[in-house]
Amino acid sequence: MLFMISTVRRDPSQWCLMATLQVAEGAPDLPAILADLDFDFRLERTPSPAGVVWFNLLVDARRGHRRCARIAHRLLNALHSIAKCGDLPDFRIIAGERWLHSPLPDDAMQPIESHSHGSPSESP
Repeated sequence: MLFMISTVRRDPSQWCLMATLQVAEGAPDLPAILADLDFDFRLERTPSPAGVVWFNLLVDARRGHRRCARIAHRLLNALHSIAKCGDLPDFRIIAGERWLHSPLPDDAMQPIESHSHGSPSESP
């Protein structure tokens, strides 16, 4: 089952996969936690091991890589803070943790993957 939340009011032509996140199966609804944010991103549920739920964090790449990096940095830091308070059980960044630490990309810091006209591949 594919679950998606999009804060974008249009269908963007390209998405960058910036991170893959994990929460416990019974954790508060991650997309609902981020639903009020006005960033060009979406979360897509992806296959995960039993007992946890994985989400791919995709950011609209049409406004540039620096903006993708800033959005990923803000979202991951917000989720990390919530998790530190104990409100997001089993929260973990499976891929893309570099965006938690640095909002500015350099030559070595590229998105996990870019996707044109659609959703990401099934595995991070």
